[in-house]
Amino acid sequence: MQKVDVNVIYYGKPYQTIISILSLLKVSGQYINSVYITVENKQPFGHYGDVFKVIKAIEPVIPIHLYYPKSFYNLEILDYDRVKNDADYRWTVPYQYALEHAQMKWLFIMHNDMVFHKDMIGDMLPLFLKDEKTAGTGSIGQCWSCPANKAQLCGGHVFMKYIPSAEEAIAVHEQYETPRQKRDLEILHSGRIHPLPECRLNEYACMINVATYRKTTLPLGENGCFGGNWEFTADLGTGWFHQMVNQGHKFSHFVLEEYAKHSSFNPIGQGIMAYSNQDNYILSEKNALQYLVDNYKIDASLDFKTSVTAGLRERKYRFRDFKRSLIPTAKRIAKSIVR
Repeated sequence: MQKVDVNVIYYGKPYQTIISILSLLKVSGQYINSVYITVENKQPFGHYGDVFKVIKAIEPVIPIHLYYPKSFYNLEILDYDRVKNDADYRWTVPYQYALEHAQMKWLFIMHNDMVFHKDMIGDMLPLFLKDEKTAGTGSIGQCWSCPANKAQLCGGHVFMKYIPSAEEAIAVHEQYETPRQKRDLEILHSGRIHPLPECRLNEYACMINVATYRKTTLPLGENGCFGGNWEFTADLGTGWFHQMVNQGHKFSHFVLEEYAKHSSFNPIGQGIMAYSNQDNYILSEKNALQYLVDNYKIDASLDFKTSVTAGLRERKYRFRDFKRSLIPTAKRIAKSIVR
């Protein structure tokens, strides 16, 4: 049987992370070799010890590989030459460490706030086996923020059939207001027309051909990393997708809702909102814990030894963050004194 590795970025949400992995194992476990968990250098609201809840719950079930980036990538524009030559910097880019280190031929990438109810991996694998040019599968297109979708011209299933001229693409982007309208138009005026600026392979549940990725993408290839923002892109992931499509690689669209629910524990329905609202974050995790107890009979509580380790890690990293916050203040005071 063909096997895949799985990658999830851990940026808080321990209970939702556990559910994401366990629910995927429940429907697709026969295809999964191991799970790569990248633990972000920065954690929301200083909850650095919570990752041990994930480790304790998942490690007995499936082999896990933990990676701790040396810094935090805040979705800023990446330095191409540094990404190519500096591994520590490159591995801060989401999913990049796993894409370089996965042992299997395919890597399934997902967000840490998913609940799977159908075998997505089992339905994806045959597409890779059938056509060696398939580089990735998953939900394609940020159609909710693309003018071509609002005009009912394009969508995930037909993105390779709707190939507009530069004039047509610019006209439809000028007609509809979207979150990144100005940036999207800049990209179109630069000559990057298809796929359209908002189009990408969405990282919340997708699978990538590892060999193809390594051959075409930094550091060995020339393409920008899958999970990064570049000076020619509108959003994370759009640059790599644009380059790959224009090099002849194939992508297949999957309707996410047929296989999973995304951010179902957040009352707002948008997982990213929890990171800027502590009350929302706590409520989302409370809902997830109840689901975890009800459906998996797991409360993810730590034993004494692990609890002590988690507490020490939390204090260490919170103190680090405190010191980091003092540096800008100290510089401002020093400048004022010099003046």
